[in-house]
Amino acid sequence: MDSNPTPTPAAQTDRPAGPEGTAQSGPAAQPGETGPGRARRGGALAWVVRGALLLAGVLLIVALVRGWHDVSTSIRRLSVAGVMGSAVATVVAVGLTVLSWRAVLAGLGARLPVRAATRIFFVGQVGKYIPGSVWPVLAQMELSRDYGVSRPRSGAASLIVLALAVPCGGLAAAVTLPFVSRDALTHYWWTFVAVPVFAVVLAPPVLSRLLAVAFRLLRRPPLPDPLTTRAVLAGAGWLLVSFGCYGVATFMLARDLAPAVGGPRLLALSVGGYALAWTAGFLVLVLPAGAGVRDGVLLLALAPALTHEAALVVAVVARVLATVADLVWAGVGVALRPRGAGRGPLPDGTDQPEPAAAQVARHRLASRR
Repeated sequence: MDSNPTPTPAAQTDRPAGPEGTAQSGPAAQPGETGPGRARRGGALAWVVRGALLLAGVLLIVALVRGWHDVSTSIRRLSVAGVMGSAVATVVAVGLTVLSWRAVLAGLGARLPVRAATRIFFVGQVGKYIPGSVWPVLAQMELSRDYGVSRPRSGAASLIVLALAVPCGGLAAAVTLPFVSRDALTHYWWTFVAVPVFAVVLAPPVLSRLLAVAFRLLRRPPLPDPLTTRAVLAGAGWLLVSFGCYGVATFMLARDLAPAVGGPRLLALSVGGYALAWTAGFLVLVLPAGAGVRDGVLLLALAPALTHEAALVVAVVARVLATVADLVWAGVGVALRPRGAGRGPLPDGTDQPEPAAAQVARHRLASRR
């Protein structure tokens, strides 16, 4: 898998983007530690990440093959329109997550074009098929350097989006399941205990202080501006829309299996059930992509509408379609090679410097305000 593209000009800080595929950076961070030792460590990490991505790609294919074996019989109970509609909704749901990551990254001072963000995020996301949640973050950190974004800044954005998904998933489940699937809430109450904890940590004043401490411990320059409420809300908004699309994908499958309820109630059950299943699966960090846990939670959540056998069909097919969507977006990311040649990545901990003309224009704009 090509994870070392020809570098492009750097990511910009919260400024208007330049021509497609390029961006102008904001105030340059002070370089961190440099030297042969730093270069050797960075090179070693890059090779580790590339090896992990290759392994993750193999595991993704294996998961898809196994999933198809599991679903090949069950899928006959579903209509072509239901499966295709669910597949499209799943691909859209997965695709929306990059917009959340891009919004948070912009709030941290590095705004990337959608093209670059798509490549970094989705190629890196393949790492989630390796047990443990650290691999996609490490891959995104390494890929971001090819676009002039420092590892700490990219890693912070990835971790914030992962953390944001917990209160977003909990919120989507909390506003839907009480009316349609109270048993799921009773059995998985511990999922909702984590929601307020994550919400407090993700409050911009608290999160900005935590980031400042983390950057200081890593001996990296602090962020030029604190993370704004607007960036956090934008990231959360895209995740909520994504959970809604996952719910639609589940609904498209469930309605083919003679559900006991239908219409808006079945849709609410599907949205809340999937959101709760995803959140519970994420909190079990030792399993790749929440394997097993999500299926079990979804079975219980869908119990008011479907028999156990029918709910199992939905869970298995939904899992396979999510794997297909990951593969589709990873392919898109690999295909989106950077356009043109630019400067290579700077020493870790720095971003590409802002051109003098851009500095003058920015200061003039600030003085007018």
